[in-house]
Amino acid sequence: MNIVQRHKLRNLRDRSIAEHYHLDWEVFGELHVRPQMEAVVRPYGWRRLLTLAEPTYKELVWEFYATFHHNSKGNSDHADAVQFTLGGVEQSLSYWEFANALRLNSRAAGGPPLSLDLSDPTDFASQAYFQSICLPYSVDEEYVASQTRAALLRPEWRILNHLMCTSYTPSKGSSNRVTLRTLWLMHAMGRSEDTIQLGSVLARTFTKAAISTTRSLVCGPVITALARNYGVDYTGMTLVRGPTPLGEATLRHQQLVARHGRVRWIAGLPQPPIPAEGDQAESSAAGGRRVPRRAQDPASPSPAPRSPSPGSPPPVVVPISDQLAAIAQQNERILDGQERIHTRLDRERDRGRRLMSRQHYIMSYLGLDPNAVHYPFVQSPGFEDEYPPPTGDGGDAF
Repeated sequence: MNIVQRHKLRNLRDRSIAEHYHLDWEVFGELHVRPQMEAVVRPYGWRRLLTLAEPTYKELVWEFYATFHHNSKGNSDHADAVQFTLGGVEQSLSYWEFANALRLNSRAAGGPPLSLDLSDPTDFASQAYFQSICLPYSVDEEYVASQTRAALLRPEWRILNHLMCTSYTPSKGSSNRVTLRTLWLMHAMGRSEDTIQLGSVLARTFTKAAISTTRSLVCGPVITALARNYGVDYTGMTLVRGPTPLGEATLRHQQLVARHGRVRWIAGLPQPPIPAEGDQAESSAAGGRRVPRRAQDPASPSPAPRSPSPGSPPPVVVPISDQLAAIAQQNERILDGQERIHTRLDRERDRGRRLMSRQHYIMSYLGLDPNAVHYPFVQSPGFEDEYPPPTGDGGDAF
């Protein structure tokens, strides 16, 4: 490493390494939603990248980012587009070779495809594509880059947006919004073949993380896959974390909800409670469509409350008097806290008065006007001269 790279390495040691998630088809299969996810991630390269399951090693990440350089030359591929060092060996690759080292190219390694998009989404029809992947009641919503909420997307694309924003383009609060670049990448994932060069996408991702001083270092498993391709021995290196798939809890949080041993894709509406036996009978009588409770006949008797299941503990009933006593104690603690705050404010106010009094005394001792906005000795050329004390007052200011 040269001097600049060593300086970058010292700065990288203080930055955190982001947790990298990947898609696990077995988890989707257990949730019975694998066909839906496979339908939105179609190209071979994207499936390979988003399912890359590798551990993350601290020394590999530091060496890669300290030596990484993206030599962008407009909207074209060239031999030295990406430069980095792994295991002490320098690599200079084109975008095609960079993606081929990760086995992201669907075609033969003999040559790149005729044309792949390397540009940013400047002329991308974002509004039309957003309307095609949003929820039915959000079709009329106007897409605003980095401001449109991810909750308006359908669950499949909401999961992809969450994955991209947490693992490839992490920023504060980005997983709750849909950025223009993430929307553009999701559009490429849904095409039948590769339309953008994944080597260029990863190079820009690494560049943003390298030049930033606040973002976390991303794509640790991608760096490990590169090291494995070039035969780098990372035995004995510090393991940050192993492969981290998107867990079942995260998927359920993205509107995957379990229902009677299967999973339903929720359309973004508030989740109704699990139907009871009587509700199922009402649903069958209505032709499979559940009738809301407020739409039922108000004169019909309400169903009896469910009895607790056998073996479950009895419900805990707290008397009203104990609840009121607890509320009274909480109010007393709040009043005590307010009293301490007022006491502290009075103490700070008195301290400010004493400091102001001392300042006025010093300015009077120097023969200055305490109420003057601009002090004379700031602009006067003879401010070094000693000001004699006022007549009849020789006391100490403190």
